[in-house]
Amino acid sequence: MNTKITLLLVLALFSVSTSPIIGRALTGVGAVSISFWRMFIAAIVLWLFSAIRPQKKMHSKNNLFKTLFAGVLLGIHFALFFEAIKITKIANATFLGTLAPLFTLFIELFVLKRKYNRIVLIGLLFTLIGSIIILGYQFDLESKYTLGNVYAVICSICIALALMIGERVRSQENTIVYTRTLYLSASCTLFFIAFGINEELTGYKFNEYLGLAFLGLVPTILGHNSIYYSIRYVSPTIAAAFPLGEPIIATIFAYFIFHEQITINIFLGGIITMSGLILISIYKKIK
Repeated sequence: MNTKITLLLVLALFSVSTSPIIGRALTGVGAVSISFWRMFIAAIVLWLFSAIRPQKKMHSKNNLFKTLFAGVLLGIHFALFFEAIKITKIANATFLGTLAPLFTLFIELFVLKRKYNRIVLIGLLFTLIGSIIILGYQFDLESKYTLGNVYAVICSICIALALMIGERVRSQENTIVYTRTLYLSASCTLFFIAFGINEELTGYKFNEYLGLAFLGLVPTILGHNSIYYSIRYVSPTIAAAFPLGEPIIATIFAYFIFHEQITINIFLGGIITMSGLILISIYKKIK
């Protein structure tokens, strides 16, 4: 892996890790609104870029349909993620919100009937144990804290499905072409969700709009698009493992900015969960 791609991935990781911090700071903006503006701003920037530097169309209608569907799931993912950020600890939301490799593995094992080596299954066990430690702490179905944890788990399921649907499309399509459609689909989905739950999308303060613009530009375009771009130049294992650093960095940010204490369940559960996810990402090779 060359130095430029390594630096790009490190920059992408730190960019993505700012997302939960900004989401928490935007106390006057609802979770769906945060998600909508994040996706909409990113989509507009990419479509404007495409107008200046014309891009090819998608190779097939099938790829377009898959991308649109993945965008719906991505929109739901972000709505749940930012709601989780608001009602539970950032550490909980980010650790439980990065369980996509666990759920994609579940789908491959039990739906697609693929077989994997023992180390992957050990990673699966580690991830489950770590998640239970984080999720089970002060578990109370009537508590917003627990509800936030559950939202984070569901948002992981949504992004896992979105990644599986778009897996082949990402390898066939240009990064700009894929993400401009993905983000636009997500923003349309979030627009209708906001309309359905009567959540305002406008009327915010200037500094709140700045925060929303930051989310669209930094963690989305600079962060996620850099990861999508890097997939073409690094092994899928490295590309999959890099985002797993987000919960660690976000937890450190939250400790210093919001004074969120790192409790024993987060520390222990986080280490076990990350260990399991790393094993899954590195050794997930079909027998």
